[in-house]
Amino acid sequence: ILADKVASGGVFVPFPEVSQETPTIKVQTHDKNTDTNSRAFTLKSTLLDASGKAVASLETTPNPLSAGADQEFVQQIRIAKPNLWSPNTPYLYRVRTELVADRKVIDAEETRIGIRHIEITKDGFRINGEKMFLRGANRHQEYPYIGNALSDAAQYRDALKIKEAGFDYVRLSHYPQSPAFMDACDELGLVVMNCLMGWQYFGKDPAFAELKYQESRQLIRRDRNHPCVILWEVSLNESDMPKPFIAKTHAIAHEEFPGDQMFTCGWTKGYDVFIQARQHGGCKKVKDLPCVVSEYGDWEYFAQNAGLEQGQWKDLQPAARNSRQLRGDGEVRLLQQALNFQEAHNDNMKTTAFADGIWVMFDYNRGYAPDIEASGVMDIFRLPKFGYWFFRSQREANELVAGQPVGPVVFIANHWTPDSPREVRVFSNCDEIALSLNGKLIERRRPDTTRVASHVKHAPFTFTVDRFEAGSLKATGYIAGREVAIHERRTPGLAANLALRFDLSGRSFAAQGKDAIFCHADVLDAAGEIVPINEPQVFFGTDAATRLIGQNPIAAEAGTATSLIECDQANPTATIYALSIITRGDQTHILSAAASPNETRVNNYTVRYTTDGSTPSAGSPEYRNPIPKHPQLRAAILADGKILVTTASPARTATLPAAKNLGL
Repeated sequence: ILADKVASGGVFVPFPEVSQETPTIKVQTHDKNTDTNSRAFTLKSTLLDASGKAVASLETTPNPLSAGADQEFVQQIRIAKPNLWSPNTPYLYRVRTELVADRKVIDAEETRIGIRHIEITKDGFRINGEKMFLRGANRHQEYPYIGNALSDAAQYRDALKIKEAGFDYVRLSHYPQSPAFMDACDELGLVVMNCLMGWQYFGKDPAFAELKYQESRQLIRRDRNHPCVILWEVSLNESDMPKPFIAKTHAIAHEEFPGDQMFTCGWTKGYDVFIQARQHGGCKKVKDLPCVVSEYGDWEYFAQNAGLEQGQWKDLQPAARNSRQLRGDGEVRLLQQALNFQEAHNDNMKTTAFADGIWVMFDYNRGYAPDIEASGVMDIFRLPKFGYWFFRSQREANELVAGQPVGPVVFIANHWTPDSPREVRVFSNCDEIALSLNGKLIERRRPDTTRVASHVKHAPFTFTVDRFEAGSLKATGYIAGREVAIHERRTPGLAANLALRFDLSGRSFAAQGKDAIFCHADVLDAAGEIVPINEPQVFFGTDAATRLIGQNPIAAEAGTATSLIECDQANPTATIYALSIITRGDQTHILSAAASPNETRVNNYTVRYTTDGSTPSAGSPEYRNPIPKHPQLRAAILADGKILVTTASPARTATLPAAKNLGL
């Protein structure tokens, strides 16, 4: 980037020719002599496989370069029988570039690459000759409380979640995202639409366009060696761009990345690929251009005007019908969101689109509005909604994610309580599902064949259960007639315990230093089932090695309360504590839990309480069994005489209904 040279600067590794036999790897290196004297050096480029073994190497003859001068070197490496990069097999090589003078390496750099060839035409997308439909999602980079200040490990965790959810493509809406996220996409096989920063605005000052031209160049120079990037959105999202601007950003992209592997895209004609949100028509009428449904699943269900004047919202749809549903909004509304997603994706599959992107992967804070935008497949704390399981079930059981088979997916989208829908939907990639209640078979059936199931890869299975009966609802999946997976829902009982779990998603907590992870406190019944209630308040605490970020206490949502845990040092010895008070009738229960994100030893602790509103201490009564209800009750977790978490004064308690009102 700093060299500010077109299609140059640093190391650029394109692939003039790719085949399964002998591809050509072009290593283009820009060197500058920053010494005050002329120097002679050789340039050595070595191709390393995933294990670090050198598989090819080239070295120039000694080259003299005068002081302050720069030069570009082009080397072409050919190897036999390469491992090609694709969403299914994201194999990565490294190119080690070394400058050698006087038999010493005076500078070196490693560039990670994936050997692959893409084709995008009006007939679709191919990678290494294989045609693919790219099921995808839009992603905002932000976390709750800390915004975009994510650790590299947190970026990887997000990428893994997207891949595990059934997606092979992600649109970086609407700005460049962290290099660590790009690295994770390379590793996991997530193809990327890389985006220029911009949304619903075009500045009239000519300096605005000049800035966007420069940003386009910098975006490509930064990310051109990432095999994950297949599309470059050098367009300002949903903005009224002048035709000369469109033409120039398109031309800049092809200048910066010569050859047949640059594909620009934008929401207006003038780019290589046309992208359009479903609310604006998607790809339904597009026949003469490659097309992507850039966004779907939210706005077309939120307001039917589907225009760009989003502040007007003149024909909002009822809350129960749109896709903006929090996890705590209940089964019926979460099922509606999942149905909206399915209907829209099914519709996209009928068009010429070679990819589509659900809006959006994770719930997010918008800044211009105080509420959370809740159309995510997962919530803002990265917990799945029912719709997550629809998308996850679209993968075949033998597909690989992070090197492991996805396996058979069976998920009952129902909590099986007295208030749960009697129409039970099961998301699965199996051929057949058998649903039973308390050991009695209700039905064994094949997938739905409804209007919204005609073009999806794996339609859900919908069963009708005549009446509610507390106990075990079990779905058994069959592939080729063989039982392969079971998912069971048990009617939840009364809240009896708290349990902590940490969202590590493939990366240990703070293994490389500063990090942030989610700690989820599940409200469980005596049998270990999550009780899907939007209470109680959960108070979190931690020791000195970590700190809590965000709201504390925080109410459980659908049975889970979440805190963000942050740490500055590597491999901390840390323990997280959680505490909650539940009043049921005349009795009060104090629930507590402790766990370590790094599985280090958890210190012994006690729960102490007071009934006069004072702060509990080591001399206060120890909680062992339910105690009589008291309005001034306070509780605390203590270890080694130190208070690690305490409830407020007076205690915030959850008053839960009696068992008979839960149908138990």
